[in-house]
Amino acid sequence: MKKPPPVTEFVRFPITAGVAMLAMFVTVLDAAGRSIQQLVMSVRAFEGEPWRLVTSALPHADALHLIFNVAWLWTLGTMLEERFGSFRLLGLVLLFAAGSAAAEYATFIGGIGLSGVVYGLFGLAWVLDRADARMRGTVDARTTQFFVGWFFLCIATTVFDVWHIANVAHGVGALLGVLTGLVITGGLRVARRSVATRASAGVAILLVLAASGAGATVLRPRVNFSKDAGAESVRLGNEAFDAENYDEAIARYRRAVALSPKSEIAWYNLGLAHGRKGELDDAARAYTQAVALAPEDAGIRRILEETERIRARAAEFPLDEGVELEHDAGP
Repeated sequence: MKKPPPVTEFVRFPITAGVAMLAMFVTVLDAAGRSIQQLVMSVRAFEGEPWRLVTSALPHADALHLIFNVAWLWTLGTMLEERFGSFRLLGLVLLFAAGSAAAEYATFIGGIGLSGVVYGLFGLAWVLDRADARMRGTVDARTTQFFVGWFFLCIATTVFDVWHIANVAHGVGALLGVLTGLVITGGLRVARRSVATRASAGVAILLVLAASGAGATVLRPRVNFSKDAGAESVRLGNEAFDAENYDEAIARYRRAVALSPKSEIAWYNLGLAHGRKGELDDAARAYTQAVALAPEDAGIRRILEETERIRARAAEFPLDEGVELEHDAGP
């Protein structure tokens, strides 16, 4: 594999070096206790804050995570930036970051780090190494074995609850990289370049992005595998609840129970929000679900019983229908 240029030549590679420095800066801020919540992946990425799809690649879990990703970013990014120029590399980084972040968020709770981008650059370089004479030697067999082996090792550590990795981001990043390489070259061999291959790969990229976007939004309750997927919506619902914006709180809590139907906290807080609006039938239904999930919780059972008493009184004396239940939202 070609050796990367020395770090002292960083001015020649403004995108590679710039992304690496931003990642280091944000990771240090996070380690110092500064809030980076505006940068991480969240449902708010689809509610007017789209930058999260890209900025979620900047923070890293620890120094090892950061060093690993930055080292490979420099190794692969510099060669691709030299080949395609800074402007095109920026577009590639944005594509790989956004596509991998959306796919990870769709299937689990979202991730942080440049791994999706690095796998995207690897996938692209792997194709170019075989189809572009100017890129020969970019990715050798040992590098390919390392990336493939690391991919499956990360899956194993996640399955066995040793180390939780954004494996979907790795896979989708690599897929987007390979497809982008096919769009550029038209095939794995120069002699087989074709318009049809380019067109097919381009359509495949659009389909991957569309599937990732749909999975991260309307289809997320159906395709998400994380039992904690609803926690974010509970937190946002609590913020709306504390601000007395009960309509938004109800919408957030409903999203939470759709994602995590076995979360008694989500059902309990949904009941509270309905109770604050005087919607006692909806509140009772939500509390009933919470009690079924946590029958040992005497507090939730007591609130359900209180709600039922108020409902009975409202049925007997309709003028009392607007009675609100005064309880604070759960965690």
